[in-house]
Amino acid sequence: MNAMFRKLLSSLMAAAIIGGPWLHAEEAPASLPQGYLEVGSDKVEALRRLCRAAAETGLFSGAVLVADQGEVIYREAFGLANREWGIPNTIDTKFRLASVSKPFCATLVMQLVQEGTLSLDDTISDHLDWYREDTGRRITLHHLLAHQSGIPDFTARFDYRGTVSKLSFDPDDFIREHCSGDLLHEPGTIYAYCNAGYVILGRIIEKATRQSFERNLEERIFGPLGMKDSGYDRNRTILEKRASGYTRGPFGYTNAEYMEMDASPGAAGSLYSTVEDLFLWDRALHADRLLEKNYRDLMFTPNRDVPEVKAAGGRPQSRYGYGWNIYTRTHPVTGKRTRIVNHGGAINGFRAMMDRLVEDDAFVVVLCNQGDAPGESEVWRAVVNLSTELGHIVTGQPYRMPGKPRPTQARRMYEMVKAEGVEAAIAWFEAKGKKAAWGGSNVVVADRLLEEGRVDEGLRLLEFDLEATPGKPWLLRKIARACLENGRMEKALAFAERGLELKPDDEEFPRIRKEAMRETEAEGSGASVP
Repeated sequence: MNAMFRKLLSSLMAAAIIGGPWLHAEEAPASLPQGYLEVGSDKVEALRRLCRAAAETGLFSGAVLVADQGEVIYREAFGLANREWGIPNTIDTKFRLASVSKPFCATLVMQLVQEGTLSLDDTISDHLDWYREDTGRRITLHHLLAHQSGIPDFTARFDYRGTVSKLSFDPDDFIREHCSGDLLHEPGTIYAYCNAGYVILGRIIEKATRQSFERNLEERIFGPLGMKDSGYDRNRTILEKRASGYTRGPFGYTNAEYMEMDASPGAAGSLYSTVEDLFLWDRALHADRLLEKNYRDLMFTPNRDVPEVKAAGGRPQSRYGYGWNIYTRTHPVTGKRTRIVNHGGAINGFRAMMDRLVEDDAFVVVLCNQGDAPGESEVWRAVVNLSTELGHIVTGQPYRMPGKPRPTQARRMYEMVKAEGVEAAIAWFEAKGKKAAWGGSNVVVADRLLEEGRVDEGLRLLEFDLEATPGKPWLLRKIARACLENGRMEKALAFAERGLELKPDDEEFPRIRKEAMRETEAEGSGASVP
């Protein structure tokens, strides 16, 4: 039994067990809990009021579109597409989609499966004959589409944000180096979100069709649907009405860090589009314009036969189909159950959320040209909450307005250092702070303090972070370099030595050690260093 029919059988059994998404909603209560508002007779006005309130918080800058029963009922843009020139966002501003690109990649794969060019049971090695055999022969297209491959995700690497994401790679070289590590689990046994799997799928599409992923998108999706404002984003291309991306940090806005879009994120996250083009895409997914119904059903059926890793929620059943999350959202007040097919995306300077409320024939898309600083998530939560509340309004359910943004943890730490001292801030963090999963919880604050010349306090925070996560080479590099740049040569040398013990083949630690030793010797001799 191939993967496609196994999946259909699983979905039918699941529907029989849970009763499907057609359960009747409860009647709305006579009075609403505090904070909730009735939609009222003017749904569009409620949508407008919600979006404008979200923009006023400073956490949202972008464009929104809402459709009901196949018709656009609301669209509006907010904030600035370019802060340096004061150019506002518009409805036809182009935003990076980040992982909202994955449904497009999945659709291309399913088109090729429908044509017989590919099979869901094909393995990586069937199409990339240079891929490592021991794992390439065990991982199928089904595993890649459903995030069940077991391949480590390159975005979780310590050097991805600071180094790898900024470099240009030949696509095959990138896959060899960053998408072919030892498996974290046996393929097909657990759901773990993996960008590497979709980068590999993009390359398999190119090999199977003998043309670029970009050309496939244009010929198979964008062109036929009239999506004239969508494409594959490359930094070197002059792209009319492309939004600039920004980071909203605890100390204001900055330009988002540069990212090379081609090999990475590639097919996993390199597309751009507009809210109106995405509406055309949604309508096509309701019909046979791109895929026959049975292949669309495969994309929109969650692979419940495997559990999720803890980082994905730890649920006993995956809710990811092929390129889409599929789940039922229960309204907290009315109890209305709404079937959601969606995907979100986050990349440097951009956030995106696309919700398809299939049984209500409603569509919500939020595109944002702001992102969060490392360790923060206020912008992401604002986009998710805005999308959710828009969905409540379009389905006639009570909704909540966004609250005023609270001071971030980083801002609280910074103010506490200034007012009460660094040790008091550390004591507060130990009692109430939220640790970053990858370490370096207070790096943003430390950088700010170092920029202001508060060297001892900044270094103390970095050392505190290192004490909490002593096995992080990137953090050792950062504190060793900070000590070197701020005249703490003995500490720079000590941290470089620790780094070499942890990672003997590292290139940066020997350079820091050599420079610290040279500076120390020069200080001892009284000579000035050129």
